[in-house]
Amino acid sequence: MKPNKNIKRLISTAKKSKTLEETMRFIYFTIDRTADAAFWMGSDAKFTYVNEAACQSLGYSREELLSMTVHDIDPCFPKEVWEHHWRDLKERKSFSFESKHKAKDGRIFPVEITANYIDFEGKPYNCAFAKDITRRKRIEESLKDSEEKYRSLVETTEDSIYLVDRDYKYLFINKNHLKRLGLLDDTYIGRLYSEFHSLQETRLFIEKAERVFISGESVQHEYKSLKDDSFFLLTLSPVKKSNGIVTAVTVVSKDITKQKKMEEELRNLSLTDELTRLYNRRGFFTLAEQLMKVSKREKKEVFMLYSDVDNLKYINDTFGHKEGDKALIEIAGILKKNYRESDIVARIGGDEFAVISMGTTEDEIKGFSTRLQKSLEIHNTEKNRNYKLLVSTGIAYYDPNQPCSIDELLIQADKAMYENKRLKHQ
Repeated sequence: MKPNKNIKRLISTAKKSKTLEETMRFIYFTIDRTADAAFWMGSDAKFTYVNEAACQSLGYSREELLSMTVHDIDPCFPKEVWEHHWRDLKERKSFSFESKHKAKDGRIFPVEITANYIDFEGKPYNCAFAKDITRRKRIEESLKDSEEKYRSLVETTEDSIYLVDRDYKYLFINKNHLKRLGLLDDTYIGRLYSEFHSLQETRLFIEKAERVFISGESVQHEYKSLKDDSFFLLTLSPVKKSNGIVTAVTVVSKDITKQKKMEEELRNLSLTDELTRLYNRRGFFTLAEQLMKVSKREKKEVFMLYSDVDNLKYINDTFGHKEGDKALIEIAGILKKNYRESDIVARIGGDEFAVISMGTTEDEIKGFSTRLQKSLEIHNTEKNRNYKLLVSTGIAYYDPNQPCSIDELLIQADKAMYENKRLKHQ
């Protein structure tokens, strides 16, 4: 039987009983035989009655306990404390609290006590149930230890960790993220995510978080901060109630800026010519394909200029490959100066260069070609060397209404370049 139910029955019986003997008989046939918690009744601190569960819990016989007082089994209740407790119990009639019991073998264990004040035949009694809560305390201690370890992990990690509810209000922010937001204490609790982020960032975050609230599954996405252009990998995970309803979202934000920069550097290395620092053949084809997709979608013209160094073999054979490399670097510089930043300028072979431009007219491209030749003439005059930098160029046109591949466009430009070279040698 449950302690509270037993106490209610005990009080009811006490009111009806004419003698203490009748009450004791009730106790024996109900509480003593059915209660799994220790029970005692006493006048002041001395035991008048103890049940079998109390004897088993404390390791004493019934006779031994009846000759003892509360002070003997409860180290938390010396006389001065007990007197205060007894006065409090008389006033409140009933209350519960935690204490400790000392068994006969010296073992001390935690208990939860439900004490009740009852008057029998004009004499006050303390009727109490004592439940051994050793297992519960161990679980609580384990949970507390786990919580401390978790909090230590959350507060020492370099990642930003925070928790938002269904209205996107902050429930928790770890120290690292507090620092990032410029906050010093827990004044953030209950404040909206939007108070610390731009409208664009807030919309993106809510879009991702909504997927978690609806699906109950974790979501990951890369995010670039508008605050300082840092990159973060966000993992949004659901916090669920026992019925499976998602009540909040935990966010772990890992700074991946260094990783992204490294990826960008590796990408640039894979797309860039080591000698001239222009795009290499792979970079040219990669970016040109993207440009032609835009051209097709927006119906804008694309032109390709293909150029070949006329006398690189002569320079290498006469002045050495080091001088030949220097010549290629100089031509690359001249090409970059003569074209826009939006144009794709690349070295696609040993002495072959290509430029692809969108949104320009054929006349403008021809003007680029003419300007390139003039820039080379000026460069040759200024250098006054035993050789000149000479290039032949060819132009091809990409019609978005009649699309072709990059290779086909390159072949057209190559043919135009060779025709230009042939005419120069007539």
